Amino acid sequence: MEAIKYVVFGILMGIANVIPGVSGGTIAVILNFYDRLMESITLNFKVIKRNLPFLIPLALGLGIGIVGLSKIMSLLLINFPTQTYFGFIGIVLGSLPLIFFKAKGKTKEIKPINWIAFAIALVIMLYFAFMNADKESAAAAIKYTSLNLESFVVCFIGMAIATVTMIIPGISGSLILIIMGLYGTVYGFAIAEFNIPLLIPCGLGGVVGLLGGAKGVRFLLDRYEQVTYMAILGLLVGSFVQLYMLSGIELVINGTLIVSIIVAAITFVIIYWFSSQEIKSDKLKEVE
Repeated sequence: MEAIKYVVFGILMGIANVIPGVSGGTIAVILNFYDRLMESITLNFKVIKRNLPFLIPLALGLGIGIVGLSKIMSLLLINFPTQTYFGFIGIVLGSLPLIFFKAKGKTKEIKPINWIAFAIALVIMLYFAFMNADKESAAAAIKYTSLNLESFVVCFIGMAIATVTMIIPGISGSLILIIMGLYGTVYGFAIAEFNIPLLIPCGLGGVVGLLGGAKGVRFLLDRYEQVTYMAILGLLVGSFVQLYMLSGIELVINGTLIVSIIVAAITFVIIYWFSSQEIKSDKLKEVE
């Protein structure tokens, strides 16, 4: 029964990791297995062996969730790009209160100097947004379809970075892939079409990001929690601009605009609810 539970948890986390703007780390926190997951991501084989009854069903569910949803997300981005990107915008906006709450931490205030981290991250995101203003549409977002030196290096580095961010509660690795222009390649082609050559650098990058990222994230959140979360907040605020520009929306009242706004409102409410639940959970832990 315990194994089935972790398969289900893995499926939910896998689905979250595919949906841009949704954090797999947040799902792990909400379902109360984040600490065990972070403990298990290590090169210490004794620790891994001890947690195998947890890791195996979780990994199985994770694979099911990612593979099962990748094709659907690819179809949405191809056939309904504007509505889909507005859905992502709603997700990002809904997650901002949670990140700001975590940034304030136990002190309940933001140190003025830490706004510098927010500003730097925001400027970086805005730079990428305007630099890629003429970026190809979501329908043509598959950047690589074959393996060569360039695709290997880019997919490896991209997945390593995205996997690191997937570990952090509140920030989406898939959203980072979209910003880097690799979402279509990774989820829409390599995984959805089960392209083994491209899965190799993606998988290797994922493993490196997972192992190195877990240690790095633990270090940053232990030593520089507020700075880290303020930088994440800046990235998310900047990604709003990036997603808006990718959507290709025209500010003309028509069916597309109305449906897109409705989709954004729905995703905002859903993610805001999950964020508020985690905020309540954190407040209860502080009281205890």
